[in-house]
Amino acid sequence: MEYRFDHLNETFTIHLTKEKNGFRARFRDDEYRISDLEIQENMISFTIHGERFAIYFARDKDKNYMSIDGELFTIKPAQISKSGARGISTQSDNSVASPMPGLLVKLPVAAGDKVEAGTTLAIVEAMKMQNELRAPSDGVVKKVNFKEGDQVDAFVAIVELEPPASEK
Repeated sequence: MEYRFDHLNETFTIHLTKEKNGFRARFRDDEYRISDLEIQENMISFTIHGERFAIYFARDKDKNYMSIDGELFTIKPAQISKSGARGISTQSDNSVASPMPGLLVKLPVAAGDKVEAGTTLAIVEAMKMQNELRAPSDGVVKKVNFKEGDQVDAFVAIVELEPPASEK
């Protein structure tokens, strides 16, 4: 997987590969082994070379942010990609995506279903933890890009929404 993000008018690329006991990340000319991964609703923590890190995520309108050791990065949705991925997107008002690669264990909605903000749209299991992905707003399920049992990558739209008919 390849992720791009902007910081101080420069675009950075991180290559992430899943391994048996964690992940391997390549950034510029350096490689890092990532272990002890913990995932919470808006935070991911992990260990690299014996040092513990936490990344916090936030969203404001059309922008996604991450904070690492107090330094803020803006993630542009159009910059996040994986070759051959279906429905490339980050979580927004019209889609829901996993913050980490994982297994789609439950998908309680189908195209055409009406949902309210907070409704569980999918459950993704990553590193033995299940993450409920909830609707960011009221809407109608426009498209479901995966099925239960599929492996999903981070920031790839699992469920796409459209506003309720009364808001179109």
